[in-house]
Amino acid sequence: MNLFESLNIGKENFKIEEIDNSEMSILKKEDEIPFEDIHEKEAQFIDRLDYLAERTNHLHYDKKDLINFHTSLKGDSLTILSGLSGTGKSQLVRTYARGLGVTNNLRFIPVRPFWEDDSDLLGYVDTVNFVYRPGDSGLLDLLIDASKNPDNIYMVCFDELNLSKVEHYFSQFLSVLELESGKRKLRLYNPELKTKLYNSSKYDSEISIDSNVLFVGTINTDESTYQFSDKVLDRSNVIPLQIVPFGDIQNKKNVDAKKVNAEEFIIKNDDFKKFRKSNPQYALTQKEKEMLWEIHLEINSHDRNVGIGWRILNQIDEYLQNIPRDSELSREEALDYQILQRILTKIRGSEEQLSGMLGSWDNTNSTNNIGTLENILNSYSDSSSFEKSKKIIREKARELKLHGFTI
Repeated sequence: MNLFESLNIGKENFKIEEIDNSEMSILKKEDEIPFEDIHEKEAQFIDRLDYLAERTNHLHYDKKDLINFHTSLKGDSLTILSGLSGTGKSQLVRTYARGLGVTNNLRFIPVRPFWEDDSDLLGYVDTVNFVYRPGDSGLLDLLIDASKNPDNIYMVCFDELNLSKVEHYFSQFLSVLELESGKRKLRLYNPELKTKLYNSSKYDSEISIDSNVLFVGTINTDESTYQFSDKVLDRSNVIPLQIVPFGDIQNKKNVDAKKVNAEEFIIKNDDFKKFRKSNPQYALTQKEKEMLWEIHLEINSHDRNVGIGWRILNQIDEYLQNIPRDSELSREEALDYQILQRILTKIRGSEEQLSGMLGSWDNTNSTNNIGTLENILNSYSDSSSFEKSKKIIREKARELKLHGFTI
């Protein structure tokens, strides 16, 4: 509800003389929100995250990767960390929880290859003993605890998310997470059974998922895992963690260790909400929407079942507005990240199908004859250099040449 609606005043009839003292107090209260303080607190949190990663866990990340991860978690999409085994994906999640001061509210759930539906994750109704049996993952109890403590932040990490088919065991979550906070409800069982179950007072037929629960997944890409369907990719930010060159590793400097390592440093959900939309002026421009439309048409012309829908467009826009103010991650780099993380992950197929779009790789010179997709990015170079996206496009073109397909 905006200010005019809360005051029951039509914009076209608005006159400053008509505002009485009580209404002026509303204006004053809105004006007094300490935005600068919250931006400083977010910057302090990012410094703390960077410090904890290196000094405590001996993990070396590009700080832009940390900001990218944090920015993604501020949005409504599922955040997925990918990368080589041993690059610290799981440790990054633990470090992030410690940075927030919510280590005790973090639940790691190792995904099992035999999971086929969400009963393996959430539980099921035992019709013999008339009780609800929660899954041994502990997820349901954490969600109940989170719903009772909305001021606290909770984190759930699905480790090796694609060890089983995500569309099967995570189907309810995929549908629910895109809804507004307050409308996210998981159905555990038929409400008609509620009066028949002995423990229905503890395990209701529905459970709410509020904005204080952050969901993360980690994945490995090998022969033991499943590919993501477009349904999953449409709702996910897939972040490839980069390995910092070993020769570039050095201790972080200019950081107040006492300030960032304070044990009492805790981010409450109210603060985290204020972190969101910290850069509304970074919203997608009309020209960038036209670029995304061109990319959609190009991808869709090669596969009618793949493209950029409204969901992806809106979540890219949300991500850009969530970039922390005055951070090391520029808007131009963030737009490049989103092309890579939200769109290029969807491009899969054969050389015959995709070579015109991705380009033709020349093994002799190790160069790529530019395809239509890179040409589109080049024509919008004033928005970003799209350095990372172009690199992935060329890698996919190389895969086409070497293997006849790319995934």
